[in-house]
Amino acid sequence: MELPYFDMLSEEWFLQEPAFFALFCTQRMQENVKMECALRCGQGVIEYNPLILEKKNYRQVEQLMRIEMIRLFLKHPYERQPDGCSREAMALGSDCTIEDGYCFLNEKLPLKGPGFYHLPMGETYEYYAKKIQEQNQKDDDRDGKGNNNENRSTTGNDGNSDNGNDANNADGNDRGNEAKESKENRNEDRDKAELWREDALRRSRINDLIERTSDWGTIPGDIVERIKASTKARINNSYIMQGFRSSIISSRRQLTRMKPNRRTGFLQMGNSRQFDTSLLVAVDVSGSVTESQMADFYSVVNRVFRFGIAKIDCVQFDSCLGEIKPLRHASNEIKVVGRGGTSFQPIFDFLDGNSTIYDGVMILTDGQAPPPIVPDHFKINVLWVCSDRQAYEANKEWMMASGRVCYI
Repeated sequence: MELPYFDMLSEEWFLQEPAFFALFCTQRMQENVKMECALRCGQGVIEYNPLILEKKNYRQVEQLMRIEMIRLFLKHPYERQPDGCSREAMALGSDCTIEDGYCFLNEKLPLKGPGFYHLPMGETYEYYAKKIQEQNQKDDDRDGKGNNNENRSTTGNDGNSDNGNDANNADGNDRGNEAKESKENRNEDRDKAELWREDALRRSRINDLIERTSDWGTIPGDIVERIKASTKARINNSYIMQGFRSSIISSRRQLTRMKPNRRTGFLQMGNSRQFDTSLLVAVDVSGSVTESQMADFYSVVNRVFRFGIAKIDCVQFDSCLGEIKPLRHASNEIKVVGRGGTSFQPIFDFLDGNSTIYDGVMILTDGQAPPPIVPDHFKINVLWVCSDRQAYEANKEWMMASGRVCYI
């Protein structure tokens, strides 16, 4: 099927929007009639549904494509994808960010902004995605209870009159139509982010394009500044965690006849190594930590199981240490005990007395406590995971004195 309006769009952008044109040329156009959204980007591709686009005029298609270009400039499809958020929530969080701060020529964008979800303006993409995820979860729980109540009520209406049945049928049809429309909208939102994946190479390419661009066409200056700001280096917590993992991996060396010696072959015994690494995960459960931050902490804890570490213990702490419990698998339900003041000193005192048990410790905290006194002979690797960038900036200097630091 012929590309709807895309030839006209590329000609117009070549003359008027060099930044959009340059980014557009790096993408491959691909038809997809199965998706329920008009356009979506990701993995170096812009997919389009011609059946939806053929119902729109040129200006509407051009506006939709502008939105996808801004999404790519902000690199939402390739980075900063919040843990625990569905594809739908990530797409809607991106929409909120774009609608809030990236309007063109005072045009009203066909997106749901922060006001639609009763959220404040000027927040980050991650904030909107997480808040929308929470709202969707509450709506799903409420709808589930409502459907159960409705089913119970309809089973007990055997004696209703015909008029009553007609009214009930009309109400049921209305609810059914609303539910169908809501499902279609949610499918469309989910499809928008279906191609989104973490991709450092494509992030780097987009950043290079942004740095090389000098003519931004009709894009307002404040939007250009925001796009340029998105290229500034961020703390890559995945990279730091992988580096921390590498630093604490230890192994036992055993001689074996099943593996050849690198020098002499099977004439001599080879080496076999078995991982034998122990990690302590300390979670801040003091009163200053919010429920949202607590959920983020345990999202990180669940990701620790990807590290391939033989033994993982978890302990909650506020002003003192709680019970140390072994972690067997990722968990969605955590019982929190504590909510008092905060002190890091009990963690280091405990590890100093048990230095042979653990190879590393990961401390998840909001940083609202005095720096601990770390003994000079302390050899255990430490990773500080701060609740957000603000906590990271406020505490990174003293945290770096004892180990690695990143933020969620």
